[in-house]
Amino acid sequence: MKLDVKAFTLASGIASGVISLIFALFVVLTGRGLQFLEIIAPFHPGYTPTVLGAVISAIWMLIYGLIVGALFAYIYNYFCKVMKIS
Repeated sequence: MKLDVKAFTLASGIASGVISLIFALFVVLTGRGLQFLEIIAPFHPGYTPTVLGAVISAIWMLIYGLIVGALFAYIYNYFCKVMKIS
């Protein structure tokens, strides 16, 4: 079964963005997990451990999710075609 590339890309982007936003807001509000956010900060330009930083992180994760989702769907569909799976 082939994947709808546009739908899978959008779903993976939205899911990663929302999960990132929830996690970052949790860290900002509780103060737990700051070490992890210090690790991801270089990959999210403009990120700071604030509410605005959580939104910035979510936007970056949305972009990363779109890219990874599209690549996964294209590769999956390619192998479905090669292996002749409907």
